[in-house]
Amino acid sequence: MTLETAAVPAAVYRASGPWSQVYLDVSVDTADPPQVNEERRISATDRLAAAGAPQADIDAVAEAMATADPAGGERCLFVLVHDGEVVVQTLLPGRATEPEIVAYQPVPDLVPLLEHRPGDFAHVVVETSRDGGEIRLYRLGDTEPVVDEAQQGRTDTLHKIKGGGWRHDRLQNHTEEIWRRTQAELATTIDRVVHEHRPRLLTIAGDIRARQLLEGELSAESRAILTVVPVDTHADGASSEALDEHLDSEIARILADDKKAVLDLVALHEGRGDNRVESTLGGVVHALASAQVDTLVIDAERLREHELLALATEPWVAAAPEDSLGAEVLDRVPAPIALSRAAVLTDATVLFTDSREAPDAQDDVSGSLPSGVAAVLRWRTGPPVPGEE
Repeated sequence: MTLETAAVPAAVYRASGPWSQVYLDVSVDTADPPQVNEERRISATDRLAAAGAPQADIDAVAEAMATADPAGGERCLFVLVHDGEVVVQTLLPGRATEPEIVAYQPVPDLVPLLEHRPGDFAHVVVETSRDGGEIRLYRLGDTEPVVDEAQQGRTDTLHKIKGGGWRHDRLQNHTEEIWRRTQAELATTIDRVVHEHRPRLLTIAGDIRARQLLEGELSAESRAILTVVPVDTHADGASSEALDEHLDSEIARILADDKKAVLDLVALHEGRGDNRVESTLGGVVHALASAQVDTLVIDAERLREHELLALATEPWVAAAPEDSLGAEVLDRVPAPIALSRAAVLTDATVLFTDSREAPDAQDDVSGSLPSGVAAVLRWRTGPPVPGEE
């Protein structure tokens, strides 16, 4: 049964393999020939066959690739199959974060999923009009909303009343009150979604008067994560481009702030020498094996040449067989896979940073990761620091 991507990492990491998987950039350009997707499918299935994947897995991957519709824009297809059954099939928005994967292996590589879906980042998009609105909640990395609700208000007096005099004023006040009630009902639904799902961002677009009324009806919890796009996406000839650009910018800002906050914390603890961080690969592996890591930061590009052992049970990761504490060694895998897997299985937060994207060293948020990895710990290591309890 196909899993929602939000449930994938821990469930898959705890399950036994082997796994067939594909991670490919399937963006479609207008200059691409019509058969480009078919060529990708044939290439992927041929490579899986060469890797030893069973025919049932190959057929499942082929069907998943045949039915995937990139629908324009930058998209990556991630497919994970076990015993001929598709466990994950999802289109991830944006460009590829990792080299393409076509493999049959004991330990799946979920690094692309974790990079496209950092943490459990959810955001809400609301498009409002004077007669109602649509509320959609997305998990970052998913192309389809987790929540999709439409709300319709009264439509009998939506337009401003023409004419003048006391009757005009009374009818206009009545119309405004209907608009306000419609937005109040919409706000109630938004507040419920925000409270239940704890999104990091709430974005509102739509009719200017509806936006103004809606903002005034939202709870403090919703207003704390609110951004407004001054565009009516329901107007004739309107485009979603401004809304999409705003969302991309705000999400990127929040994620960059998250990374900076963690790296600042790493630098702070390192400066204090209080044994609350690990910033060497060996130290991080030991901390993960002890379930001591609260937040793990990985620069996958810098770590890709290193390999570690992925273990079937606790301590989940080891640098050498003698450190496995008797656990079965599943495979020797690239360090980003082994580290992120151990972090997920010990309920640690995983953040990825990429030095390739930094325009210069000053802006490189991974500059604090000379070893390519760092961890904020749940409890300190080593002897007590003088002056601290």
